[in-house]
Amino acid sequence: MALQVYVMRHGETEANVRQILLGRGDSPFTAAGKRQPQRVAEHLRDRPLAHIYTSPMARTRRTAALVLETLDRPIPLSEDPAIAEIDAGEYTGLSFAEVRERVPVTALLGGFRYPGGESWGDVQARALRFVVELEGRHEGGAVLLVTHAGVIAGLVAVYLGEPVQRYIRTRFGHDFLGRLAVESGAIVAYEKLAGTVDTWF
Repeated sequence: MALQVYVMRHGETEANVRQILLGRGDSPFTAAGKRQPQRVAEHLRDRPLAHIYTSPMARTRRTAALVLETLDRPIPLSEDPAIAEIDAGEYTGLSFAEVRERVPVTALLGGFRYPGGESWGDVQARALRFVVELEGRHEGGAVLLVTHAGVIAGLVAVYLGEPVQRYIRTRFGHDFLGRLAVESGAIVAYEKLAGTVDTWF
């Protein structure tokens, strides 16, 4: 029986609104960012969860805490760097416009690696290893990942058979909830359950 992996993005931060490449940094929630995790959690109220895994970034940890508070039931919670935000290295804290001044969009959608950081292929590889390993821990059960848009895009791209460099244009909103099914070491299904999905550019 397949493992059900629910995936959600952290609440909106002030840096998101200002279009800042936050990477491994932190930024406070906006007013909407405080409400979004609670609304997403409502879609999980009647779904059994064996575990919640969160990226170690402060914004995802805050999001996971709001999910647990909303669900109001005991669910084990763990942090794992495998589902952390991309390490943007020297570009951390730059605006999206400043990044595009330094790197053409065509390069960003290729194998670009942030100086001193990671590529989107790196992010996809570590996230995929993690969800495949979860199958052995929670076979036939269900878990929630509280993570980042790029991590979600990388995992969905695997299911769709698309290069992550192309699919990374897809933006999963702060109100997004999706479900992946993992069976026999592969992602075998994906569905959007709630929220917005559009493109960055």
